[in-house]
Amino acid sequence: MLSEGASRVPERTAETAESDTSTGPSWLRYDIGIEPTLSPESIAIIDGVISYLCSVVEQGAPRAEWRVGYNRIKSYIWQNHPVLVHDNQEVPLADLVPGLARGQASGRLPSDDDRLARMAAAAIKQLNGNDEETVVEDEPLIEVEDLREDALCGRELEVSLREDIANEYSREVDRLVRTLAKEDGITGVVREDREVLLVATPSWDTAQLQEWLTRYIETNIRN
Repeated sequence: MLSEGASRVPERTAETAESDTSTGPSWLRYDIGIEPTLSPESIAIIDGVISYLCSVVEQGAPRAEWRVGYNRIKSYIWQNHPVLVHDNQEVPLADLVPGLARGQASGRLPSDDDRLARMAAAAIKQLNGNDEETVVEDEPLIEVEDLREDALCGRELEVSLREDIANEYSREVDRLVRTLAKEDGITGVVREDREVLLVATPSWDTAQLQEWLTRYIETNIRN
């Protein structure tokens, strides 16, 4: 996160003067009021880190825009906070850094050199989510591979589900597994993990399974 960790983010002491939140940075004014942990020097460092993080994310998600967080629900956590927004995805960049810095300053959290990079990457991915879906649509719904004969299960076919199908329609995939297991020529179906199915069959080939799965998904999941 901060390259030199807690050594550059000192805590407040009993002698530290109270910071003036009315003239402080926006993340401090709209956060918790009086800063309980960080010294004024640390607040200045963190303000610079936040500016850097915002610049990186803005470049990585160029279609995102800044706005003031608002929701009619009074308990909305980002009310009046600056948030970067794209297609209903909100990222409160200014609020991501201070809590982590407080943990590092107090010694509760480790100072990881790549933490800031990982935070930026996650924010960019979230803000570009809908754009990434367009790319995902170009990928096949499923891929079927013949694992050949297994000593215990017989012939096995491995099915790889596209990520959005496996994650957004997980319950529907479970129903798919139960339905497929009842088909003639299928002796077993196991959902090995969220995106992978193992199908035991003495008679089906990859083309037949691919056709069945594609028709089922188009009819029962994506319809």
